[in-house]
Amino acid sequence: MTDPSDGSDFIADAEWHNEWWDTGNGSLSELEQTASLDPRSDLLKVLQSIDDEREDGTESLVYPIYGPTGIGKTTLLQQFIAAILDSDTVDFSPGHRDLDIVGSVDPRQILYVPLEDSLYHLEPSSSAVEKLENVIDYFRSHVAPRRGRKYIILDDIGALRLDEDEQSALLDLVDDDTYLLLTGIVESQVDLRGTSASSDAKINYPRAMLPMKFIDTIKQGAYDDSALLETDPDFALRVESHQTRSMDGEALIKDVRSNLSESENLDDAVASLNQLCFEAFSDVERDGLYEAAREYLQKGGIFLRATETPVKNELIRSHLLLYLYKELAEYESIQRPENLHRIASLAASQAGNELRYTDISDQLEVDRRTIDSYLSVLDDGLSVSESHDFSLQRHRRTRLYLRNPRHVVLLSQRQEHHGFETYEKTQSLNHEFEYKLARTVAFDHAKRLAWRVGGSGDEDPQVEYFETESGTVDYILHNEDGVTVPFVLSYHPHAGNADEIAVEFDPTVGKHPKPGGEELLDLDYEAPYRFIIADSLPKEVTQSGSLVVERDGVNLCYIPYWLFLLIC
Repeated sequence: MTDPSDGSDFIADAEWHNEWWDTGNGSLSELEQTASLDPRSDLLKVLQSIDDEREDGTESLVYPIYGPTGIGKTTLLQQFIAAILDSDTVDFSPGHRDLDIVGSVDPRQILYVPLEDSLYHLEPSSSAVEKLENVIDYFRSHVAPRRGRKYIILDDIGALRLDEDEQSALLDLVDDDTYLLLTGIVESQVDLRGTSASSDAKINYPRAMLPMKFIDTIKQGAYDDSALLETDPDFALRVESHQTRSMDGEALIKDVRSNLSESENLDDAVASLNQLCFEAFSDVERDGLYEAAREYLQKGGIFLRATETPVKNELIRSHLLLYLYKELAEYESIQRPENLHRIASLAASQAGNELRYTDISDQLEVDRRTIDSYLSVLDDGLSVSESHDFSLQRHRRTRLYLRNPRHVVLLSQRQEHHGFETYEKTQSLNHEFEYKLARTVAFDHAKRLAWRVGGSGDEDPQVEYFETESGTVDYILHNEDGVTVPFVLSYHPHAGNADEIAVEFDPTVGKHPKPGGEELLDLDYEAPYRFIIADSLPKEVTQSGSLVVERDGVNLCYIPYWLFLLIC
């Protein structure tokens, strides 16, 4: 064993990982290989955020990122480095956005420490922090220029095994004119906002990394071989323009998201939906988006370097099991990590069906309190999320959804997911399993949309459900003002009476306790529109050119499945 006070081996390791410090050797093969991969939208958001902080004059910054094993955190960090490095160092242009930070940073201003790969996990936590401090001191004194901002990037801080009191040591690493980016597996691991330290650094809210949303796969060019993009090679850019901006000033996707949280603006949201469905895209493009959404169900939101299906599936399965059995279970002190695996498998097989907590307890042979702790861990780990009853009338029941659609395939039985094992368009008619995937993916996207509808006052906005006499209102979003946005999923072969379900839904049944207590909020729940997510629009909608239909004095707004995914 090495002397705990000797950090020379860790310094040598840092020099090896930061190959850009010595650009004279002409070799940046690993970074160039990572830079050759298509960047996901998370990278552009991180670059935009960091660029904004620079423009605002933020001197010291902590930027936390968290997400499950294998989700792409390391690739994101390496592509971030490639993007900001002086343009003469690495040829990498992450998209068409004009950001000042891109290609502007001296290679010696960047320190990247992959903590797990550098064997910090072999050290006691206090020794690991000491060795990391030695590496950073060496970087500041022997590598970095005396002037200019330093970028310190710590990948997988779980390797340091810090408790809550020790987390403040990370803030002590942030000197003046230093930006610290760090990654971990759960929010609490990287959230330094509650730590006490002398640093005056601005600490950002942790950014979650999930599988790519449908709109991101469009922007990534995931369907390059489809007729959709063959018709218009600039289609992906046009879709993005509706998310952010457009030449004629109409950012329709942004308009929908912005207007869903206030009842007086819902008419504008619906008008933008109508434009997106019938005006923004041609018939060919709408057909292409329909097929692309079905292909998204087939592939999921993760794109790996491996090309062969068995290798891709094994990588995803291995990452999931490693995450559940080792990293998540270890961090949350779970004594029986196999139960996390069993709940994830239950979520795959049930895919949003209502479950009683007593049945889950009996199946796992543990009590209700333990089940609650498991579900809390899985939700924190962005693996399995719950949906609760909107009215609190069925508080002994829950619905479980996996956040990664590919896990639904890999954790289901073979006869269930037949035809969906590969990443190619399936020729098999397996409608029941396609419905499971569609239901899971819609929940995940609704969960993301809930952040828009829920408003800034709710740090964890919920997606709930409600049982009417005719069936289930699958996804209900609401905010602290009582605005309720209900969605009924109408997807073959379960597309029968969605309009009856939507009409029967009464938003006034909503009940929600005040945060941290049992007393109920006094809200005037209202739902001016009831939305129906349909894989096939009714004839009266397509013929009229309007998504809105009135039934018994209730406004129903039909949304094509692909359009719902696009706006989330």
